[in-house]
This record gives sequence, C-alpha cells and structure tokens, in this order.
Amino acid sequence: METYKEPAREIPIARDTDVVVIGGGPAGLAAAIASARNGARTTLVERYGFLGGMATAGLMANLNGFRNQVEPDATQTVRGIAEELVLEIKKLGGIGKSPYPQKDYPGEPGKMAYSYAIDTEMFKYVALKMCSDAGVDIMFQAWFSLPVMEGNRVRGVIVEDKSGRRALLARIVVDASGDGDVAARAGAPFWHTMEAGEPRLANSLMYRIRFGDKRPSAPMAMDMGTDAVVWGPSSPLIDGTDADALSREEIAARLKVYADFAEKQSGHPEMADARVAETPVMLGIRQTRFIEGEYQITGDDAIEGRRMKDSVAMSSCPIISYYGYRRYLTHEGYDIPYRCLVPKKIDGLLVAGRCISSDQRAYESHRAMLPMMAIGQAAGTAAALCAAGNVQPRSLDVESLRKTLAGQGAVIGLAK
Repeated sequence: METYKEPAREIPIARDTDVVVIGGGPAGLAAAIASARNGARTTLVERYGFLGGMATAGLMANLNGFRNQVEPDATQTVRGIAEELVLEIKKLGGIGKSPYPQKDYPGEPGKMAYSYAIDTEMFKYVALKMCSDAGVDIMFQAWFSLPVMEGNRVRGVIVEDKSGRRALLARIVVDASGDGDVAARAGAPFWHTMEAGEPRLANSLMYRIRFGDKRPSAPMAMDMGTDAVVWGPSSPLIDGTDADALSREEIAARLKVYADFAEKQSGHPEMADARVAETPVMLGIRQTRFIEGEYQITGDDAIEGRRMKDSVAMSSCPIISYYGYRRYLTHEGYDIPYRCLVPKKIDGLLVAGRCISSDQRAYESHRAMLPMMAIGQAAGTAAALCAAGNVQPRSLDVESLRKTLAGQGAVIGLAK
C-alpha cells in the first residue's frame, strides 16, 4: 500500500479536564453521567449529534436486562442510571410493547420487568437532559482519532470535528467506543472473533414501519402502536473495524430494506398501506474487539453464577446464540468484576461497553444495553474516583468504588 507522510503540526488543546469519555452509547452516556455526578469535570465525545448509540443511531428500540427473563428472577440485577433513564421515558409516555415473553412487573424503582420497548426520540431527549443536568461537557459531531500517550499512559485523546484536529487532555479516559478504538490504538492487547474463528453474533439493520389505517392485531416487534421497529436485513459476518468492509455492508443492507419490507407485508395483508418510515443512522454491528483486561469474564462464570469480590455490576441475560439456542441462566445473575474494565499494559484508561474483557459466551449475555449501562456507570464512577485521588485505575481501592456505586443506587453484585 502506498503511503502519505503527514507533516508534523501543533494541535490546539481544546480541553484539559478530569475525565474524557469516548462514545455516547448506553455505556458511554452512563459513564459520563456517573463521572460528572461524582464531581469530575467530564467531557463526552460523540460522533453523532445525539446520544444513545445502538438504542438510537442503530434503532435498536428495546432495552433488555433488568432481571432474568425467566425464573429465578427475584433480583433486579440492573438499577442506578439505567433504571432512572427508563422510568423517565415511561413518565413521558415513551414505553411500547417488548417483543420478548416475560413476567409482568409494575415498572417502578426496584420492580422493573426484563425488557422495555422504547421511543427512540424520547431516549435521545432523556439521555441528553440527564447528561446536561449532571454538568457533562458534550462534544457532538466529533470523532476520536488517536490517544495522547505518555509512555504506557493514556494522557488524553485527539479528536476531529468541524473545528479541525484538537487535543483533549484528561487524568482518565473511558473507552466506550464499542470497538475498543482508544484501547487498541493505545497498544492494549485485544482479541477479535474474526481472527479467533469463534462463533459470533450477526449484524443487522433495524428499521421503522409506520402503520396506515390498519395494523396487525398482534404486537409487532418493538411496537409503539402507530409504528413498530423491526429487525431488517442481516449482514454477513464482517470485521466492523474495517472501514471498507463496513461501507460495503451498509450499502448492501440498505439496498435490501424494501425487499425485506415487502416480504413482511406479504405475511400481513392488513399492512397494505403501511410504509417504511425510518432506517437507522448506522448498521447494527454487534461485536468487534474484546480488550484484554486484568480478568476475562467467561461463559462458565455466567452459567455458574460466580461471585466476584471486586464485582461492580451484574448481568442476568441469556446467552443468546452460542449454543444454537437461547440459553437462559438458571440463577438470578452473575457478577461482573472491575478487573474486566482495566486493560492490561495501559494506564490512564478504563473500558466500558461491549469491548470489556470477556469471552464469547459471557459477552452474549452482558452485551444487552441495560447491563452495558451498569458497566458504564461503574467505569464512570471509577474514573471520577481515580481523578480525585490521583491514582491509576488498576490501583483504585475497589471497595471504595463498590460502596460509592451502592450508595448511588447501583447493583454491584451478590458477592459478600
């Protein structure tokens, strides 16, 4: 491949702050809110002009994982910021019918059902208001480019936006990019299912159907009454960190939408006057890199419901594909340890979201957006404590983190 040598240049420092969070998806927005609420000057960098990631840009209008989908389900394994956000959406009338069979719960603090279909526009509004109310400094339409490194320590990031190429310095950076872009470019080790030959989750393009005068009698996917968000064309198992492959699959999936819609209409004659009302901003990429952390959570941890002394979050969701069927947990949930958020070899950095240190089986459980928000809340709180105490993430007093999270309404696991 031919190369171009970029001339050296001085880059203006646009921020010098406590915590920078890269990515405003479920994990990133929760991390930013938690960091700011814990007293850290916090900047959130988001490539779109709104928050929500897969819940909004990906149009994945269903939030899963407040508790086990099946019994035993007495423990609500996710609370905190995730519960607060969903209850606020409910207050605004933005809850529809979830496509998943589940037990009824009243939808009150501590009494949430397994999953909720949500109005994606209300999600954008509520997430933005929660960040704004917490005092988060939000940078929209900004792309992460490179980490700023001092030896093996991440000292900040370089971003690209309409003002050009700018540096953001921070005591701690939280990588909630989904793909682990910050960690990978900083030199943290990672593994990738494309290279490992492991089974992996398929990508897909969601889209919204607007009903006409008639509609199917039964609820349809994420059903909001006058419209529903449905699963659309699946994408081949591409490497979502390969820009050229990503472009090709975005094109292919979008060109299949109307054929997919016609097939759905053929099965529902009452949908003759329905139409495609919205396609998402981005293709739903479900997994790419997994950053190697101080501990890798495993499928055995998930299946056996293992307890971790440094647990900072929980998941109770099923392992959705690895075994060829939806494998539900036979217990109330498993602990997610703080060590999974701390990348090997690199200081000044925490990871949150789907790129945390995990094997494929465990990932297929905690990859749901509500556990992702719980993990994000833990990462943001840890970042704020590290910044305040001038300590590196791997040296943080985890018991102090656990007490802080518990005191702010998060579920930190069942370990004694």
